[in-house]
Order: sequence, then structure tokens, then C-alpha cells
Amino acid sequence: MKTTIFAIELCSMLFCCTSLFASEGDKDRIFMQFIMNGQSLSTGHQAYPVISTEHLRGNYMLGNQVWINYGNTGQLTFEPLVGTVSEAFAHEKHFKSRQAGTIAECPLLGAVNHLRLKQPKMPKILATSVGVSGASVEELSKESETRTAYKEFETSLQSAAKIVAQANAKIICPAIFWMQGEFNYDPNPEKGLRANVPNTTDKREYKKLLVNIKNNMQNDIQQQYGQSDKPVFITYQTGAQYMRDTLAISMAQLEAANEYDDIICAGPIYPMTDRGGHLDSNGYRWFGEMLGKVYYQSQVQGKAFQPLQPTAIVREKLPTQLRIKYHVPVRPLVFDVDLIPKIRDYGFEVYVHDYRQENKQTIKQVEIDGDDVVLTCEQPLVGDVIVVYAGTRSFIEDRPKGKDGLQGHGNLRDSDPYKAFFKYEDLDEMQDGTFVHPRDSFETTLRPDYEPKDRKGRVIYGKKYPLYNFSVGFYYKLPAGNNQMNVF
Repeated sequence: MKTTIFAIELCSMLFCCTSLFASEGDKDRIFMQFIMNGQSLSTGHQAYPVISTEHLRGNYMLGNQVWINYGNTGQLTFEPLVGTVSEAFAHEKHFKSRQAGTIAECPLLGAVNHLRLKQPKMPKILATSVGVSGASVEELSKESETRTAYKEFETSLQSAAKIVAQANAKIICPAIFWMQGEFNYDPNPEKGLRANVPNTTDKREYKKLLVNIKNNMQNDIQQQYGQSDKPVFITYQTGAQYMRDTLAISMAQLEAANEYDDIICAGPIYPMTDRGGHLDSNGYRWFGEMLGKVYYQSQVQGKAFQPLQPTAIVREKLPTQLRIKYHVPVRPLVFDVDLIPKIRDYGFEVYVHDYRQENKQTIKQVEIDGDDVVLTCEQPLVGDVIVVYAGTRSFIEDRPKGKDGLQGHGNLRDSDPYKAFFKYEDLDEMQDGTFVHPRDSFETTLRPDYEPKDRKGRVIYGKKYPLYNFSVGFYYKLPAGNNQMNVF
């Protein structure tokens, strides 16, 4: 098992020890900058309405919004952090609808507000989003010859450093949150590092680019702020409707987290509420709290965090059976068909020989056995065996005819009791005959495609977001002649 080595000394200085903060005044001179980078899910694309509208004392942003870009026209000073519609969209005629691409509820809000509520006396937080909707990893990279997105990140560091220097304060960056990958699932001739060169869709190349941008961001932070510790790099796993083929990009993110001590995979995005790919307001804030949880557990409590994921794929004595051994953060394993609708075979697929539809095996039974999941197929599993979870062909079990729905989902989770702070809102709630969240006159609903339910079948309105660890999506091949394949 990989252990997280990020800045135990820094963690103890900022959260545990009082030696650094001899007085309240000393603490007030420390800022902790949390940076979010990525593409549309990092910015909060298609996220109207904003629901993180309350300012929590001690949390700040750079300028007049959490995004360093997207119309940040305010003077670059530290202002109280509050959720807003980005200036790039706030003045458009129709931005208050479900389908509008409005950048609004940035997941970074949920992350840092979670940390503030978890540690009210922690140093001041500076939250900065530098992501760009619709960008490939190449376009976000420092080496890009076609885009200048990386300069937005550099500007955020330079501006923050200048402000704290003028105030005789200090700033450090303990974490970078990464939410990007969707645009690397499909090649585009305009999204490579150079003009007329397509972006990569290859697992190894994406992993290389991911590690490279991580290193560049960490190095620039250390140089700009004079900090000795690297900020931990916390990535999500690209998924849901964006999954493609062998899940190359999603597997690259997972493998990078398993291979590098300064990368943590916080888990998949598919459990959160969405609007057909992009999340809705609840979904963004919900995953933001998930990021806050992972940061808190790993960097404050000092616990090694890994998502719910396979550790080994094993052929059983019965030739029709396959056993998947799991790393389970908090036992027991559960098939949850309330927060997520029942997915065919709970999201599992099995193939023999190769990954073609005609080689897909009929699964007769899916069972939880301790920390394992056992799949029983109709025919013997001879030769190469491929097992997939939350892939491109996982759909709602009772979907309407002609509609696939909820590609890239699954029902397997752990039982982590960790508590969120924020509650799932009914985006169509009404008071005194009017909507709590105003919308364009043509808009009939702001609700997501599917709303999570409790065990009694009731939508979880007014209840705190559950922060279980759902299984990552995966694609593994157990070669012919091998009875077991260890994942990590």
C-alpha cells in the first residue's frame, strides 16, 4: 500500500502545534492557498444556480470571484470568498437555466468551505480556480504552444505573493486539486501541445503529461512562495458519460495515484448528481466536500488515503467465476441502488479474448464476499479475461427502450461514515409561490437527470451529502494461463 508523504511537518505546524502560532496575530499572517486546475468540471460549468452563497470567515478569493479567469475584473486583492456566477456569464441574457453553460458553483467552494467548518481556527484560506472549460491536458500544460492557460496559474501565484508581501504575511500552498480528462478521451487536431497536433488519448502519454503538469505546478509554487514542501496533488477520476473504450484516461489517473506518493485519487465523479455529463450545483458542491474530506483525512489526520479499488483479479476454482479483491477504506462493501439507480450487474462487465461486444459474457450473479466481489458467468472463462467496472457499456438495468442512460456508473461503495456539512438542496424548491432559485422564463426545472434517494425511496432533500467511497471505474485484463493478477 502506498503511504502519503506530503508535509507531515507542515501539517503539524499548521493544524496541530501551537509553536508556529504564538498568538492570534501570527496565525492571521498565514494564508493557505488551495488551487484547482482542470477543465469544465473544475470550473463549475453548467452549474446554475450558485448554492454556496454564504461567506465563511477566514476564507478568501483573489479578486471579485473564485476564478482567476472568466471575467475576474476586480482588483487583485484578497476578498471574502463567496459563490457567484462568473463575470463571463453574469451579464448574458439567458444564463439562469439548466442547459446554459453558466460557470457558477465551482467545486473548490465546497472543498475549502468544508475545511473551514472542519477546522474553524485554521489559518486563512485563499481559494483560486485556474481551470479552463473544454481544455485538454496539453492545453493546460506549461509547454503548450497554442494556449496560455498556464500563465493564469502563474499570475495567481505572483499576485498572491505580492499581496502577502505588502501585508508582511506568509503564504503556502498545501494542495492542488485536479479535475481534467474528458477532452483527452477523444482526439482533436487543435488540442495538442503544438498547432495541428492532436491531443493524446493514450494512457501512458496522458499519465506522463499529468505528472509533468503536476511537477511544473509544484515547482513553480515552491519557487514563488519559498516553501520546502511540495503541495499534494489530489485528482478525481474522469468518468460517467465521458468514459471511452478501455477507460485509458481514467486508468491513467488511478495508476498515477498508485505510483506516486504525492498524488492522491479522491475517487470517481459518477456518484454525484449531473446534467448529462456536467454536474449540477449539488453535484459540484458534493464532490467539493469529497475533496475536502480526502485532504483532511490524508493531510491533517495523516491517514493514507486510497479510493475503493481492486487489489487483485483472481480466477476461482469454478471456471465460470472471477473474484475481485478490493482495498476497502471502510468496511463493509455495499451495492447501493438508492443514491444511484440499479445499474445492470451493478456496473460489472466480463469479456473473454478481447474487448468486443460479441465476446461479452452473461453474468448470472454478482456477490459481495467480505472485501471481495465474486462474479459468476454463464460460460467458463477461458483464455484472456477482461473485467470492466463503470465502463462504456454499463447502463441502468430497467432503462426505457431505446435509451441507454447513465453510462459509466456502478453501484459498489464502502461504508465510510465521514460526515459532510452541506445538505442536498431541491433546486426547484418554492416559497410563497415563487422559486427559491430564479430561472429563465422558459426553464421548467433545474433538477438533475437523477436524484439520490434514501432507503425508503425518498429524495434526500435537506439531508447532508453522503461521502461514501464509491469504487473507481476500471479496465483490467487477466492473461490466459494466469490465475491471479495483482493490481498494486
